[in-house]
Amino acid sequence: RGRSCEGAGRRSRQAGMTPQHAVLATAATATLASVLFLRRHRAAVPPAVPSTMMAVVARDGKLVVEKAWPTPVPAAGEVLIRVRTTSINRLDTVQRKGLAKPPPGTTEVLGLECAGEVAASGNGASFSPGDRVIALLPGGGYAEYVSVSALTVMRMPEHLSWAEAGSIAEAWLTAYQLVVLTAGVKPGDVVLIHAASSGVGLAAIQIVAGVLGATPVVTVGSKQKLELCVAHGAVGGAVRTDGEWAAKVIELSPTGSFSVVLDPVAGAYAAQNLQVLGVDGRWVLYSSLSGPAMGEELSKTFLKELMLKRISLLATTLRARPLAYKAELVRRFAREVLPRLGRPGGLQLTIDRQVAGLDSAQAAHDYMESNANMGKIVLDVSA
Repeated sequence: RGRSCEGAGRRSRQAGMTPQHAVLATAATATLASVLFLRRHRAAVPPAVPSTMMAVVARDGKLVVEKAWPTPVPAAGEVLIRVRTTSINRLDTVQRKGLAKPPPGTTEVLGLECAGEVAASGNGASFSPGDRVIALLPGGGYAEYVSVSALTVMRMPEHLSWAEAGSIAEAWLTAYQLVVLTAGVKPGDVVLIHAASSGVGLAAIQIVAGVLGATPVVTVGSKQKLELCVAHGAVGGAVRTDGEWAAKVIELSPTGSFSVVLDPVAGAYAAQNLQVLGVDGRWVLYSSLSGPAMGEELSKTFLKELMLKRISLLATTLRARPLAYKAELVRRFAREVLPRLGRPGGLQLTIDRQVAGLDSAQAAHDYMESNANMGKIVLDVSA
């Protein structure tokens, strides 16, 4: 400090200032620099939280924007997030039609994921107002604010945009669950991924190939979608509109069969799944887009076919899982995969389109149900 004052004194004499004035000027400069540093690096202070908000609910099979929905209040261990972006998921469209209900105690506001800023924290939550986060939700993402357990919230990497961050939670956590926790994919496995140009499918391709060193093969709805999957790491695949796909995908497997099938289709693909799975194969069923019925002939021999190959039929969901399960899933994913997302040479985040405003949610659902999307449909809530 003495040397600093002496230096300030020498500079003051050269500039015509008294030593006291020079010391004050030096202190003022240091203070200004500190203020500027803090402004650059501190979390933004969020605006006051209103008592009501805009939110999207389902009414008679259509989405309706409520203009004065009560803003949730975070309980102990929860965080209130000001939503910047969310994404459209297939389960959202099913809920809108009344074919799937939220878990007990869950808001009727749609939306299974979000990215945004923490607006408030309940007791015991390890986040502060202004923190940028990504969250897996049981519901509530199609709104200006959502409250959720801090255990299913991840800190948003700085290199991601809001659109990228809002496209991650549901698709990537589902894919990680299917591939790692349920199927137990390991190096050398050959994995068949159905509906592979979806958000979950594209994430699964990259986890299988880029994280685990296994071989992904796909089925999709068009040649363009197949090209997208190959660009993400699939070795090839079949287009379902070309007819039965079993023989085609078997040709692409280096072992002539598959260790794992990731199946959101169910009934319509059951017979061919049995055909392509190898001995001790794992059939992971996580949706039933074609319905659960297999057909009368197959139903007569289905269990026998499973037993002959010792196939494990592993049915799984995510939304209705206990909080402890989701918390561990989020913890592992945040450590093992999240840092690699969206970086050059890393795992790709594929956004098909971004739509602005909650009043665009129904149009986004219509687009998803056209089956035209390749990758995620992101809803910009803050637009």
